[in-house]
Parts: sequence; C-alpha cells; structure tokens
Amino acid sequence: MSLDEKKLLWEVETCIQQKRFREAKELLSDMEPIDIAEGLEDLPSAQLVLYFRLLPKDLAVEVFEMLDFDEQERFLAHATGDEVTEIIEEMSDDDRTELFDELPATTVKRLLLKLSPEERRLANTLLGYPEDSAGRIMTPEYIALKAHMTVKSALERIREKARSKETIYTSFVTDEGRHLLGAVELEDLILADPDAEVIDIMNGDPVSVATSADQEQAAQIISRYDLHTLPVVDSEKRLVGIITFDDVLDVVEEEATVDIERMAGIEPVEEDYLDANLFTVARKRFVWLVICIITEALTSTVLKHYSPLTQHVVSLTFFVPLLIGTGGNAGTQAATLMIRGMTVGEIQWKNLGRIIAREAATGVLLGSALGLLGLARAWMIGTGYGVAVTVGLGVLLVVLIGNLAGTALPLLARALHIDPAIMSGPFITTVVDIVGLIVYFETAGAVLGLSSANL
Repeated sequence: MSLDEKKLLWEVETCIQQKRFREAKELLSDMEPIDIAEGLEDLPSAQLVLYFRLLPKDLAVEVFEMLDFDEQERFLAHATGDEVTEIIEEMSDDDRTELFDELPATTVKRLLLKLSPEERRLANTLLGYPEDSAGRIMTPEYIALKAHMTVKSALERIREKARSKETIYTSFVTDEGRHLLGAVELEDLILADPDAEVIDIMNGDPVSVATSADQEQAAQIISRYDLHTLPVVDSEKRLVGIITFDDVLDVVEEEATVDIERMAGIEPVEEDYLDANLFTVARKRFVWLVICIITEALTSTVLKHYSPLTQHVVSLTFFVPLLIGTGGNAGTQAATLMIRGMTVGEIQWKNLGRIIAREAATGVLLGSALGLLGLARAWMIGTGYGVAVTVGLGVLLVVLIGNLAGTALPLLARALHIDPAIMSGPFITTVVDIVGLIVYFETAGAVLGLSSANL
C-alpha cells in the first residue's frame, strides 16, 4: 500500500471518530478494493463491520473477496444476517466456493440457507466437484452465444449480460444441448460485419478442460496456450463453466507454496506464517526431521564399517563434509529442475531416456570440474597423491550420483502417483550421503590398494 493510500485510510479513520460518516464513505469509494482490504486487516471486529457498512454494495463485495480468510470469518461472525446474506449472494461463484471450502460444515449449511434458490443450487453444484479439481474453481458466469446469431445480436446479448458475468472478452458458442461448439473474442465481434453470423468468425476448436481435471492441469493449459479464459466441460462435452486467469494465479501460488514446503521437508501449512500455531508449525517440520535423523543413522553405520580405512588414512575424513555437501546440493538442483519441468509440462515419459542421458552428462561435466578443485585442495594440504586422486574421483562420482538420484526419484514419485516435491531436499540429500560415502571409501580402497581384508 502506498503512502497516499495510508494517508487516505488515516483520514477515513479520523472521519469515523468524528462521526463524519458521509465524508468517510466518499473517501472509501475513491480507493481501490485491494488497498481497503489491506487496511482492514487486524481491525477490531466491530470496526471491521462498520467499515463494510460505509462501503457501496458492489465495492463491499469486491473488498470482501480480497480479504484473508480469517478476516472474512470475523466479518461473517459479527455482521447482521442481512449483511452476510447480501455479501454471500453477490460474491462470484468461484470465490464463494473457495470461502465455503475453508469454513466449518455447519457454518456452510447456515450460509447456504441464506442464498437465493438459484445461487444455492450453483454453490452446491460447485461444492460437489472433487477438491482441487477444475470444476471446483470454475464459475458458471460466462456468456453463451448461438452459432447462427448475427454479430449485432451477439453484441446486444453481451451488453445485456455483461454486468453479471465474470468476463466479456471471450464468449462461448453452444448448441441447444449446451455442447461447446466454439469461442469468439469480443475484438473479433466488434470488427466483424454486424450482419455476419457468429459461426463464421468463431474459433471452432477451442481448448477446454474437464470438470474432473486437476486444477494444476488447468493452470498449465492456460499458460501453454496463453489464454485468459478456459472453458470447462463435463463428460458429455457440455459447457458448464469457465476458469479465468485470475483464478489460475491463485492456483499457481497455492501449488508453488506447497511444492516449496515439501521440497524443504515441511508438511504444507495452510495458515499464514505469523498466524499459524507454534506447535502446529513445529509438528509440520518435525515429521521429516525424524525421518531424516533415522535415515542419517545409516551414515554413521557406513562410517563405522569403513573405520579401519579411515584410521589407517586419517586424511580421508577431512573431505567427508565436502563430498556429502556437494552431492546433496547437486541432487537437490537436479530434483528442482525435474519438478519444475513436470509442473509446467515440459518433461514427458517419452523423453525419459534423453532426460537421464542429459543429466548423466551434466553430472560428469560438473563432477569433473568440481573433482579437479577437490583434487587440488587435497594436494595443497599435503595429503599425498593417492588421497588427492581419491578425493577428485570421489567428488566426480558423488556429483554424478546426486544428479541421477535427483532426476530419478521425482520421476519415480510421479510413477507411484506421489507428489514429486516430496522426493527432494532432505530425502535426496540423505540418499546421496549414504551412497556417496560408500562410493568414496570404496574408491579410496581401490586407489590406495587397501581393503577390509588387509587392514
């Protein structure tokens, strides 16, 4: 929020304190909804409701949709029944569905009863789709046209329905059974001959998504085809709703947040960081830390197994942190690229062989360069030729292993229908640590001519 907006809110607050409510209402009407929503955060509940009473109806709905869930819940709990009904009734269908998803079931039932029969039917329909599906985030507020309408009639219909629809920039052409036939842009309608028919200027093969498709797939389609509106169809190809780019931005943010948390070994936290309960945050992080400490116990087992070798050549232990750190980082980098590629649809099963070969080559290239640095460092501190070569080869092999593990584990997770983000961060680091140490000490035994039998 800019300084000017903060100053305006301060003036509004001053007007309210001095009971100059008309002036406060005029000041609020000149502000952007997002700025008002930010200014309402953390206000006492009574004051929050008072601000909404000063807002024009349409602006109040916009501001409510932009509030955080906690603020929305406080308003619903303290506003009058009529005020709640007015807000809930006028909300866009997709935003209302998102709100209902967060509220307790008893509260949702109470709010549904406040809706008009038509809005209640729409709300129940959207809530009936699977969670995180395209059907759950779509809105049925689209403009439908008929194929043999004239352009003039189509523009009149758009003008008539515009205020109650989510978007007017793309209209969809359907038959009598609501089957999707095509899409037409507002620009094309404006520039076309008024007597031409819609079927002559529409795109007859629009990209669409099924109601049961994952919301992330819908986001990928909008990004891939550079759409601002994506039609949603049922199993019989009937048009039931649309997803707009602003809905997709919310999905992208949500999915990215979940992936980042899982890649760091954290169970997704639904609340904002400062709002989340301390014990909840600790519990979400504790599970993966326990898994890591249990699996890392295998590292100590490996070190114990090769203790005769390290006792004989103590300088080998100098480079254990270097090896496991480098291998883990290489694995995490590769996994991040894989997960990102899978998320945006760049990585397909048909390219599996090419992907593995590419990452293997990358691992050799990086490992060779880093191995030379490791060899040089070992030689500089006087470990001797054998240990220096061991370190160089060890780094090369560990980076190669890390790259392959970072590539293979997310792909394995996808094959098992597990979120690939889980196979990242701490998990990959642990796997590479264990395998890397075994490879390092076996390499040392081969280069130095030492083995468990002669130690």
